[in-house]
Amino acid sequence: MSETDTANLEQLEKRMAAMAENGADAAEWIAALEEGLAAGSPKVFTDWAPLAQESLAKLGDIPAGIDLLKWRADHTPANTMSPKAWLMAADVVAGSNPHMLALLSEAGFGQHLAARECVRRLRLLHGLHSGALCLHRTWGFGIVKKSDALYKRIEIQFAGRPNHMLPMKAAAESLELLGPDHILAKLHADRESVMQQVRTNPAGVVKEALSSFGPLSAAALQEKLVQGGVVLEGDWKSFWDAARKELKKDPLVDLPSKRTDPIRMKDSASGYDEAWYDKLGAERDIKTILRLVTELKSSVADVSAIPPARKRVLANRLAFVILGATSRQPGTKMAGTLLAAQFKLDPADCDWPAAARSFLSGKTFIPLLHDLPVRDIAPALAFLQGIDPDAVRSLVLNHLHDLHYNALCDAIDLMIEKGSGEEIRKLFIDDCARHLATEEMLLWIFRHRDQATAWDLPQPTALAPLAVAELEKDYSGDRLKTKKLLRERLETPEVLQAVFEGMTRGRQQDFFRQLCLSTAWTGLDRQTMQAKIIKQFPHLESIVTGESSTSEAPAASYGSVTSHRSYRDRVERLEKLINVDIPENSREIAVARSYGDLSENFEYKAAKDMQAVLLARRADLESQIAKVRPTDFSEAPQGVAGVGSTIHVAWPDGHEETYHILGEWDQVPEMHIISSNTRIAKAVAGKKPGDVFPMPSEDGTDVDCTLKDVTPLPQEILDWAK
Repeated sequence: MSETDTANLEQLEKRMAAMAENGADAAEWIAALEEGLAAGSPKVFTDWAPLAQESLAKLGDIPAGIDLLKWRADHTPANTMSPKAWLMAADVVAGSNPHMLALLSEAGFGQHLAARECVRRLRLLHGLHSGALCLHRTWGFGIVKKSDALYKRIEIQFAGRPNHMLPMKAAAESLELLGPDHILAKLHADRESVMQQVRTNPAGVVKEALSSFGPLSAAALQEKLVQGGVVLEGDWKSFWDAARKELKKDPLVDLPSKRTDPIRMKDSASGYDEAWYDKLGAERDIKTILRLVTELKSSVADVSAIPPARKRVLANRLAFVILGATSRQPGTKMAGTLLAAQFKLDPADCDWPAAARSFLSGKTFIPLLHDLPVRDIAPALAFLQGIDPDAVRSLVLNHLHDLHYNALCDAIDLMIEKGSGEEIRKLFIDDCARHLATEEMLLWIFRHRDQATAWDLPQPTALAPLAVAELEKDYSGDRLKTKKLLRERLETPEVLQAVFEGMTRGRQQDFFRQLCLSTAWTGLDRQTMQAKIIKQFPHLESIVTGESSTSEAPAASYGSVTSHRSYRDRVERLEKLINVDIPENSREIAVARSYGDLSENFEYKAAKDMQAVLLARRADLESQIAKVRPTDFSEAPQGVAGVGSTIHVAWPDGHEETYHILGEWDQVPEMHIISSNTRIAKAVAGKKPGDVFPMPSEDGTDVDCTLKDVTPLPQEILDWAK
């Protein structure tokens, strides 16, 4: 420090001594302390501020003492004074006044509460004298009847709650003192004048409300004015229409196009003055804090211009949000963290860097992205990328399968922007090849065809069966929404055309049958889907109507039907795979993945191998069910051996055997039921009684046997087949 600076500080110290002797007021003391603070003197907080406090106490000027105490709370560096030291400073303000001494503990002095908040509460409680006007966050406008220091409670007259006794601690947390310029105070003082203004100048009423309450959305404004009795519920529409018409012309009013966005005065002093920061400092509702600070952020062009004292208020409240958000509210915690970073708050006051790093693990990263509103996912990813690029890259690559659709899109965009697109491409190719692509990944491919083509990802023809398999799964929440979007995308004419044009005629028929039997479509939805496909590929209509197309080869006589019993058994096995086995395997994969280091994770590899087996089994069952239809054999031919008939065969040695020929999947040797695909059934097909045919024997040679008789299936066999 230069000799000139030292001399100036000595001169300032002498001036303060004279001020103490002459009884200077609070404004003079604060101006002198500001001068010392600007000069960088450490005595401002250790010597001069306590001197000023003692001087004002001698004058008995309690409001001035509170003003000075507030200045000290705003400017004293954190952790410089203990709660006990702040209590001693407040004791100086209270002096020997018993009422003030009672207020100190109710304001939180001596407890682990921020000094600024304690001073705010003290000022509020001191102002709650008889006749004071206040506003309760739940009960609305009230008039103080009495402040009882002995029982530490305030008697207040609320509408609907006459003579309500409110504990001082509760009053300090929930009440707001109303000055004479507040619109509700004006309504109380001169109701007729305010009502006249409502009728003649509705825009002026709205501006007074904004000056009184701060920025408000149209809905919040309506609630404040209607509940406060300024505007009647039935008159609101005409009042608001008239006000909005004038407000649109007012250059000092920011009237948003969206009803949910806040209306604010463009003159920031009217909305974000000291009173606004006091109100923010007292706020304990996390959602309200985030709303207020977000509105402030959108109104401030240069955050560096915010005074340090006000930044400490922001830091205190955002730290409250970050620490107060539960493990089920990661999005709320991130919102507070982002705002703290955007306001460039000192980490010593609000440790937002630590909060940001807490999201850089698999256990917190995915829940965060799924809890955030869609519009906040990309900014959050970009913010975390700036904190630790390698960690974000690793998290995205390792957990791409776990991301919901919107988070997946934003994560992929970020990876491409940061040069990791090739790694994403390899993940997609590998998962599609192994039939492990999630519904989110499939929807992304269908919606981003240009990028998918550039990455050489599978064509719609290959992806469609995977999409159908995903659509048949049971999902809820965001994944159910994605499932609906995937189905809608698959049903679009351009996608259906791309899917079916890449198939042979036979494969088109098989896949169309699979769609017709799929549980992903029901009722009218199934009919709509079928109509869209048949419109582009008319030859598939015969599959729905059951009629043969003249341009196609005749259907095979055997192997296309089975009993209802066997068909039902295959369907039940498929449903168990879809609803029990595959979901259970997916959970095993998720648990194994959580163990980390997938390259040496035996549990993960075993679960993935089992997944491949289950998916192959599912594909096989789906293919079988799509090709075979159930029947009751009522249309079996009479007098000719074939499906749905009982045959009596005579062997050369004279003994006879009876066989019941049923469908492709029917085989019960103990009941003499044989499948239509067996060698016996194929050998005897089309034969009539008396015909000789080669019967396969046990040693592999054929023996000439005689078809003695062909009869309808007996009732016990028909009952079994149902």
